[in-house]
Amino acid sequence: MPRRDLWPPVGIESNMPRENAKDRLRQVLLEDWDPSNAARFDAARGEYDSYLEPLLELIGQGADPERVVQYLHERELESMCFPPAGTSHLHRVARRLIQAASENT
Repeated sequence: MPRRDLWPPVGIESNMPRENAKDRLRQVLLEDWDPSNAARFDAARGEYDSYLEPLLELIGQGADPERVVQYLHERELESMCFPPAGTSHLHRVARRLIQAASENT
């Protein structure tokens, strides 16, 4: 029996929505959070990409905005060495991230 190549590759359909969600999360992080001012420089637009998978997992597990706020605040403290500034500025960002991860496009 001749081999039949599959196109698109197996699994690509399930990856596309996840990639779209990552793009939306990246946009929210750059537009609404951006503690490193990465949005100002094209070369730095991937600055927060290491946060995308953990955020998708967190939100996919049903995290509420307060848990997302905690995650972002931990990143500010650990990764970027920010002084403790509170979390009030993060609540709007958390809600936008949850909304962006939930969109079906």
